[in-house]
Amino acid sequence: MTLTRRLKRNQSDSVLSQHDRPDEQQDVNTTHDRHEVEEELDEKEGKKAPEKQNKRHFYATRRFIFPLGLLLGLLLGLIFVQPSDFQDFQTHIALLMDEFEISIPEFPNIDLPQLDLSLVESEWRRLWSNIPEPWKLNTNGLEFTLSAQGLESWSTSPDYRAFFRKKVWGGFSMISQVTFNRDKWIAALMLDPITGLDPPGVKVRAAEGIDAASSFIQGYWLWSKIIENLAVVNYDTNNLHLASYDWRLSYYNLEERDAYFSKLRSTIEGFVLKWVESPNHGKGGSDWVENHIEAFISIAGTHLAKAMAAFLSGEMKDTVQINPAGAYVLERFFSRKERQKLFRSWAGSASMWIKGGDDVWGNATWAPDDLDNSTHSHGALISFRANSPATEGADGLFNMTSNQAGTWILERTPVSFQKMLETNYSFGIERDVEKLKANNLDFKKWTNPLEIQ
Repeated sequence: MTLTRRLKRNQSDSVLSQHDRPDEQQDVNTTHDRHEVEEELDEKEGKKAPEKQNKRHFYATRRFIFPLGLLLGLLLGLIFVQPSDFQDFQTHIALLMDEFEISIPEFPNIDLPQLDLSLVESEWRRLWSNIPEPWKLNTNGLEFTLSAQGLESWSTSPDYRAFFRKKVWGGFSMISQVTFNRDKWIAALMLDPITGLDPPGVKVRAAEGIDAASSFIQGYWLWSKIIENLAVVNYDTNNLHLASYDWRLSYYNLEERDAYFSKLRSTIEGFVLKWVESPNHGKGGSDWVENHIEAFISIAGTHLAKAMAAFLSGEMKDTVQINPAGAYVLERFFSRKERQKLFRSWAGSASMWIKGGDDVWGNATWAPDDLDNSTHSHGALISFRANSPATEGADGLFNMTSNQAGTWILERTPVSFQKMLETNYSFGIERDVEKLKANNLDFKKWTNPLEIQ
């Protein structure tokens, strides 16, 4: 009985103890549940962590970002380094090595090169001088010029009134018009295919003054650096004249429309000097050039065949070598077909047509610059790679000499362009003395030095 009674007492004690301490029991249960939840979360996170690590890109890691930051900081610091600073670099490096007791070990049998920054200085100076001022990226993905002389619109018709007194060739106004008003811009620059002059309702003239050809756009200078250096030796507007002209026109139309050569003679300058000497035009006499022109220097003249590529395909070195983004923008807003059409409407562009024919440039078997015993001739002015897709088929292209290239282009141009070329230019070569004298009176021959005296 006593044992039974003691057991009941123990049971009651245990029950009472549970009722007397309910909060402690709940705390134990809550702690247990929390541990279970935390274990489940740890298991889930443990499974997801490898997945997140696997999805993390390399460029988002510290191993990539930290060296990239160092490189960008180094390049940013180099921007502010002047070429003259290299003279002090070697001295500063020597002082730092002495301060921190750093010495380069000497090996008696090994001749280590000495630290010389003079070459670095010269290369850096050359790079620095080629950076345009102000520094800007070349905003121009549309580099397709025959000339960079600025042209202004003087059109007052409603269709072109937005262009009035603005540059349609050169400057940021040109870029904005090409981007947002391309069709009107092309129509303003194209010439009438019959007359070779401005089409009805359009009036475009050359910009005047030294600023007309100082820069093509901001950051792309043409003559500004040369003018700046001439100013150092006391040149100014009193003895420096920039003879701006509308390079789209043929020389004959340039005089007919703008009286360009008459004005040019009045300023004692010469561009097409045969017009000045001609008794039918300038009436300056055969010795006018000798008496008034000290020297003539051709800067970036198109004496070789670069201009022929623009007539042939609408492409040139400047448009072929631009980056892919610029090529896309150029082709999107100003395709090769449109460039061909625009180039061939400018009679003045034909003055850059190659001259002399096969007698000067060679034929399929001979060229003046061929080496002795050479199996390859440079007479083919336009050449294609072997097995090129462009040469396949009945209408395929072929290697062409200068005469063949000219004929091929004319066969694919309008009759108006052919007439313009025939009535304004000549591209052959003349050896007869009497004909050379007669050519002095023919304005079509004046642009070809191989056909005049």
